Amino acid sequence: MYYQDDFSLRFGEEVQLHDFLAGVEEREWWNRYPSHKLEVMTVSGNEELVSNIKDENATAVLMDTLKHTQLMVKAHDGVYLLGNTAIPTLCRRARISGSALSDVEKPTLAHILNECLKVSKGKALMHFYEGKVRAVVSGDERDYSILHMQDVFMAASAYINGDYDKVSFMGAYTDHTVTSALWSVADEKMLEAYRDLLKQYGRTADSSLSTEIRITTSDVAASGVNIAYNIHEGNQNIVLGKGLKTIHRGQSKVASSRLAEVEDNIQSIFQYYKESLLGVKRLFDIQIRYPVNTMRGIMESVGISKKLVAETVEKFRIESGDQPCTAYDVYCGICQVLLFAKDKDASERTLLDMEEDISKCAARRWKDYDIPGQQAA
Repeated sequence: MYYQDDFSLRFGEEVQLHDFLAGVEEREWWNRYPSHKLEVMTVSGNEELVSNIKDENATAVLMDTLKHTQLMVKAHDGVYLLGNTAIPTLCRRARISGSALSDVEKPTLAHILNECLKVSKGKALMHFYEGKVRAVVSGDERDYSILHMQDVFMAASAYINGDYDKVSFMGAYTDHTVTSALWSVADEKMLEAYRDLLKQYGRTADSSLSTEIRITTSDVAASGVNIAYNIHEGNQNIVLGKGLKTIHRGQSKVASSRLAEVEDNIQSIFQYYKESLLGVKRLFDIQIRYPVNTMRGIMESVGISKKLVAETVEKFRIESGDQPCTAYDVYCGICQVLLFAKDKDASERTLLDMEEDISKCAARRWKDYDIPGQQAA
């Protein structure tokens, strides 16, 4: 089933994640091709051209492609099926973009891509996994450096389990776009810093206060290596601003330096997020006159769906009213959107994206949204 474009998998045990990623590294492969010599083709009518499907489920892989992208790419050494995740990267390689591309007929899309690829320069680095091309990124070693997910998560596990006295693996998720893992850790230094911050403003923390570390990465150029740190209070996650990120750039011959950067970022989590608490402190210092309108405006500005915005705002209004408060109070209310999304059985990918959207809220110019007017229904 791993070949399916809509494949996803959850792990309850840390060793399961590592075993899976070890298998990924064994079965994946990469190759470089001149970009201008690539040719995109429709699968329908050209099925006999498909070559080198390194999967015992060759027919199933072909049928899955017909169900999804319906496209394949011809290189000098064969014709390969294109997975869903390959299309956006191929479009970037051809230097085209726009939502209309997803609406055009597949033969038209293939023609557009081919015309643009003809004038593209340099090489394309193609990532192959489970019978399909999963990504087509820049073949310039200065633009993209291969970081194996197994190496990333082994480094994360080694540091997290070795540096904290109490660690609980909360689970992991993978699909063809991203892989993410979550740990609950007893980080007393961070919790003490957060309690001290609350105390400065006459507040106290919930007795169940805990900390969580999430590592997210991708091998199809959908993400670098992102390290996020949240504080868990009661049944609520408080997202502590933007995460630490390592991008897939740099000479492949020194790809180990990219991994070293990832390790450095993991080891500097506490210091980075202690500094990020200054951003939380900033929210305490911003007085909001119209919290309901502010919350709605901030959430919509980062692209959270209007339905989730309406539900989150209504919960805040019922619990807190629309009386003047601090931006921190509004931000904690915004974090509640994760609970609504989970109640609607939102996918793991959706929740990951939403956490990043929430982190953007903290850095917004709050006063720009603190305006009177019609309130959310």
